[in-house]
Amino acid sequence: MKMRIIRPALILGLAVLMAVPAFAQNPNNSRYGNGLRMPLSPAPPTGEPIAPFLEGWFKNDDDTFTLSFGYFNLNTGEAHDIPIGPNNFIEPAEYNGRQPTHFPTGRYRRDRGVFEVTVPASYADGQQRVTWTITANDVTYSLPARVGYAALQLGYEPKAMGSTPPMVSFSATGREGEGISGIRSERLTATVGTPLELNLWAREVSVRDPSYTRNANVRPAITWLKYQGPAGEVVFDPQRMTLPEKEGQATTTAIFTEPGEYVLRARVDNWGANDSSGGDQCCWTNAYVPVTVTAGQPDRN
Repeated sequence: MKMRIIRPALILGLAVLMAVPAFAQNPNNSRYGNGLRMPLSPAPPTGEPIAPFLEGWFKNDDDTFTLSFGYFNLNTGEAHDIPIGPNNFIEPAEYNGRQPTHFPTGRYRRDRGVFEVTVPASYADGQQRVTWTITANDVTYSLPARVGYAALQLGYEPKAMGSTPPMVSFSATGREGEGISGIRSERLTATVGTPLELNLWAREVSVRDPSYTRNANVRPAITWLKYQGPAGEVVFDPQRMTLPEKEGQATTTAIFTEPGEYVLRARVDNWGANDSSGGDQCCWTNAYVPVTVTAGQPDRN
């Protein structure tokens, strides 16, 4: 399988979207020919690849760098579960395992900043890469992400109207996390078919100009997604909710249809604000919840 290399000029052209897509594929796949789909052709519901994205990079105070990754499931009607392994891996191997294995369709098929990789100061020269490779429907995309492209540099400072990521914790007085790096809970246990209660606490901490009335009552919104796990469906009820106030507790339930090891992800955002959206690379916090799901006791009746 040959690998295509994207040129710097093309990367910078794509930077207006604040993301760099994957650039390697199977050149023998006749649906793609020279590697690009005609821009106005309709997206097929099935049979398409999944593209990893570099959303941007941050320079940290300790001279390390944080790379933000997302993905685009190009299928409009086909979700994919791709276990970590030969069809879904990151190099160097020390970062492998952080990536999602579930790629939904519908409104969540393009998801930004789903995980991060923090690399040492030695990556400053732009020569070292963190490469994420995904193979789906016999098409391989491989993204070698690096720091250095100025147009893709992100910042932790508040956005134009003051938006910052919500603060999130797993208890009312627990440790809080924010941003793409987010926070991770202790492992939970569940049984197939039995609702698992999921709780988190979120608070909106953005300081905004009160003259922008649309921003005056922005509240955190929580969306739950399957992040890693077997191919079985996870049903959330509700999947998305908005807090009634600027801070408080959010509760949902998850029902698992297959046993196995899972990671669930809650995206807590304040996208009701003018300067906050996925396209703006702001402002949300990731909360990851590992869950061990067992088959439970068989029915003896």
